[in-house]
Amino acid sequence: MTAAIAVPPLLLGRQIRLQLLHLGEERQPLLVVDDVLDDPDAMIEAARQADFYSPPHTNYPGLNANLPESYYRTVVTALRGPIAAAFGLPSEVYVKYFGYFGLATTSARDAQPVQKIPHHDGPDPNRLAMVHYLSRGDHGGTGFFRHKATGFESVDQSRHATYVAVAQAQLAERGVGTAVYPGADMADYDLIGQADGVFNRLIVYRNHVLHSALLRPEAGKADPAQGRLTANGFIEAVSS
Repeated sequence: MTAAIAVPPLLLGRQIRLQLLHLGEERQPLLVVDDVLDDPDAMIEAARQADFYSPPHTNYPGLNANLPESYYRTVVTALRGPIAAAFGLPSEVYVKYFGYFGLATTSARDAQPVQKIPHHDGPDPNRLAMVHYLSRGDHGGTGFFRHKATGFESVDQSRHATYVAVAQAQLAERGVGTAVYPGADMADYDLIGQADGVFNRLIVYRNHVLHSALLRPEAGKADPAQGRLTANGFIEAVSS
């Protein structure tokens, strides 16, 4: 992996709009921010210059690359207030961020079974996940799910062992799984909400909610200017 590509200073969109929604019976918050950047094409150009790689330690269905440093300074710093209000982050904590470009390129037929069910990124409800859609056209947004057998819409530490045991048993029973990604018609999950993949829209949610990218079954293009490009990240509040 190489260093992140430098881009000109990024500015917030002139007509940026924020909306706070709540998902399912648990009423988990979902922050939706439209027209995030004034020049989102600068991020697409940065992605075209970046070195993409297959992530070795995640189940991401495609390629990753480093994000420009200016992205964190512009987006995460500027939106700290709304994010803190939506998710109850204390004002005195230090906010730590990790992020990467995502380019979904794996077909459902070639994906692993675990990549074709909703997932949670971790059991800590205080860790937040972000997705910023940077592709034009209909490449699919993000869906949020309820696990039918347990009724869980999120998986914290108290639910983790139960959920993993049941979900793994279901995967073993179904074998290689279907040749489609998660969506509205699933045997073991109900779709309880979704964020459409609107160009230059950013969403923030707790990383322990069950979710999935709503991908088409065919392989996505590896060109950042044509494929399903996103800026993905995680926000953690760290006590000083």
